[in-house]
Amino acid sequence: MSHHGKLRENKRCESCGHFVESRFCPECGQENIETRQPFHYLFTISVEDFVHYDGRFWKTITYLLFRPARLTKVYLSGKRNHYVPPVTLYIFISFLTFFVPSLLPVKNGDAAYIVNIKNNNNNEDETPRSITNKTEDEDSEQGDLSKSKEKDNNYLEINGKKFNTDELKKGLQERLIHNFPKAIFLYMPIFAFWLWLFHNKKKWYYFDHGIFTLHYFSFILLSILLYILLHWSDSYFDLEKIKWIKTIGVLFSIVFFSYFVYYFFHSHRLVYQERKAISRIKCSFLLFLNTFCMIIFFLSFLFIEIYFTDRTFFMEIIKQIH
Repeated sequence: MSHHGKLRENKRCESCGHFVESRFCPECGQENIETRQPFHYLFTISVEDFVHYDGRFWKTITYLLFRPARLTKVYLSGKRNHYVPPVTLYIFISFLTFFVPSLLPVKNGDAAYIVNIKNNNNNEDETPRSITNKTEDEDSEQGDLSKSKEKDNNYLEINGKKFNTDELKKGLQERLIHNFPKAIFLYMPIFAFWLWLFHNKKKWYYFDHGIFTLHYFSFILLSILLYILLHWSDSYFDLEKIKWIKTIGVLFSIVFFSYFVYYFFHSHRLVYQERKAISRIKCSFLLFLNTFCMIIFFLSFLFIEIYFTDRTFFMEIIKQIH
């Protein structure tokens, strides 16, 4: 691992006062570097520590994607120094999953639109002036009608009150994107609870199920990020228009979501060391229970977000339901 911080001339550790012969204090382990560094140091050292230190990051990611249960088994056995801790891993992957897509460039479709406008302008120039004069009033009337229709379409009327649907959608979307990672994090204890309920309480602690849950959800989020990136590349570079690539994309989607189920069944059996038949039965029940609970949980989450987006709109919907 390389180091960006400049070493201090003073060989006394600022943390414990012990004499530092090299870079790190032999007593407390603190690095003996200048306390004030350039601003970019905050980011470079954090990324470097996370990604490059002893290759922990890449080793953890490889195991997470392609070695189901490996991380959980190693962590529970006590060999934790060479892998990213489960909570840190989840937080980092969660940040990437919801931040990276916002940085992806959107394909600019204005070129075709501009060409169409130019073609229409050329056609209008070729038409006789008398015809254009007749149609000007009709076009203006149609334009006014279309504008009024658009305004009406942008508003939703409930119990005599009008709500701007564009503002509601924008506000709700912002809240969902911002709070969805928190909702997933809040659901994980429920996921771990079902695991705890279905296994030996003396052999397995709730802590053990929590580690399994953190790794499984980290795998799901990382896989979703990779899927988003592949889907973006297909649409951005117009690869979807090629038939054989489109077919491969459909097959990949099927395999991708099937791997979620396989990963859970396989990792569950390897971690809990149960017979295949028993493990499969338990996994089937767990998938059913968690699917049901997740639907209720995220519907509740959606209603809460609608309430905080526009409380008046929410109350009118409740009145309409009753």
